[in-house]
Amino acid sequence: MLGARTGGARTEVSRCIAASLQCQTACEAGMARLVAQGIAADDDAVRLLRQCAELCELNVRALQKESRLSRRTASLCFELGSQVARAAWLEAQDPDSHALARDALHLARACRPLVFAA
Repeated sequence: MLGARTGGARTEVSRCIAASLQCQTACEAGMARLVAQGIAADDDAVRLLRQCAELCELNVRALQKESRLSRRTASLCFELGSQVARAAWLEAQDPDSHALARDALHLARACRPLVFAA
């Protein structure tokens, strides 16, 4: 029954959950790095990463509980993951930012099948 509300198979739901957990960790680490560099907590980059981390956490909960809203949270993860990946790739040229971009892109790709499922 898992994934019935999202239209996705169990494997697709599991992939989206795993990618959400990984991206949440990466976004939280990215926020910590930016704040440690003296960037204000209300800066756009920090806010984007905070939103991403919080959305990833919400998405995991929604998918695990088979919430009626899980398809929407997966859609938002798809959209926000793409934004974070682009920003992380373009904004900084260091290995940590590239790893964040990779994790955010993986999130978008992992949640995409749930968004566009029939």
